[in-house]
Amino acid sequence: MAAKSGLGLVQRQGLVLTEAMRQSLVLLRLPTLAAAEAIAREAEENPFLVVEPAPGGPTAYDYALDTTVANESLGESLHRQIALQRLDPATEAAARYLVGELREDGYLDVALSDLAAETGAPIAVLEAGLAVLQSCEPAGVGARSLAECLELKLADAGIERSLARASAEHLDDFAEARWARLSRSLGQPQTVLEKIAALLRGFGSAPVREDGGWVDPLVPELAVEVGVQGRLAVALLPGRLPACAVMAVSRGSLEGEALRALHDRARRMAAAVIARRETLLRIGAHIAETQSAFFLGRHRTIVPVSRAEAAAALAIHPTTLGRALAGKALLAGNQVFPLGMFFSRGLPGAEGAVSPFDVQQRIRAMIAQESSDTPLADDRICAQLQKEGVDIARRTVAKYRKCLRIPSSFGRKRRKVT
Repeated sequence: MAAKSGLGLVQRQGLVLTEAMRQSLVLLRLPTLAAAEAIAREAEENPFLVVEPAPGGPTAYDYALDTTVANESLGESLHRQIALQRLDPATEAAARYLVGELREDGYLDVALSDLAAETGAPIAVLEAGLAVLQSCEPAGVGARSLAECLELKLADAGIERSLARASAEHLDDFAEARWARLSRSLGQPQTVLEKIAALLRGFGSAPVREDGGWVDPLVPELAVEVGVQGRLAVALLPGRLPACAVMAVSRGSLEGEALRALHDRARRMAAAVIARRETLLRIGAHIAETQSAFFLGRHRTIVPVSRAEAAAALAIHPTTLGRALAGKALLAGNQVFPLGMFFSRGLPGAEGAVSPFDVQQRIRAMIAQESSDTPLADDRICAQLQKEGVDIARRTVAKYRKCLRIPSSFGRKRRKVT
């Protein structure tokens, strides 16, 4: 969190985002535990930042204090790797800024053009920063698509970059072992293609694997409760992040640039915590308003609301909404729900748009009722959903089934046999 890493210090190289804005956006993007860790580190290093954890049992902040030294987060690892490279100030600042834009699975889902418009940074500077980020471990980090992720992983495994890029564009051919077609397209013998296929089979679908130790547990910061007369109330859960304050000192008593810099950092962190709380409360209120049927009906259905629609209703930039949703959750009826599940584009249905959540629940119900001898394959599930009026593709069914952590029909049949 050192001020020297901020975009605000390299404005002359083209990045015009202020340090205060950067601090606020970075903290907003962090999952709850990672945010608690960031505050804990700053409090340990900065005597002007006063934190006040809520009374009671262990909190996310307490957990962060216990684990900050022992476990290096993905962001810390990437910042350390970037610091080891010899970079010009603008490229280093851009790379560090992009770290804060990553999803928890390591993907970058914000277009560089959007970030350029938001920050005033030249697109060339952001592209240079992205190249630095993508050179870091784990392989694939900073990828903007599955194909780019696999390209980066293949290159890291020793495949020449242009061949890795071309291979990632023929994933279906590799999956079906179409060696003749691949040989014509890529100009490689079958022995090389089989090596690439073996590598692809061993890669995960995201830069960060769930078992890789990088993914933070989902800790809710918001609570949605049903009050009198069925009214929904949204509140911040106490103790998830500590209240922050800045030690009261006169500006004249801060002798030396180092002390003034620490005091400014403390002010920025305290302001960022407040901004994060206010933003999450606004989003929580919007969720409660648009998804009242979900909370009042005991979690049975979700109304399709796209992120673009929600951002417009909240009068915030879509990328800001994306940061606020990343790795955040709410508590309702003793269940934890990721904030992101309440925002999705609807699928065309017989009676209007249907949310992916509702379709996934229908898939779960169909599989629960299937015959143990003949489990439903994805194409049969797809055909049934289409019969019920849902316009869905087989690959989308497969994607939703994987989101539910349900094995394929072959895997389910094998599990039941063994």
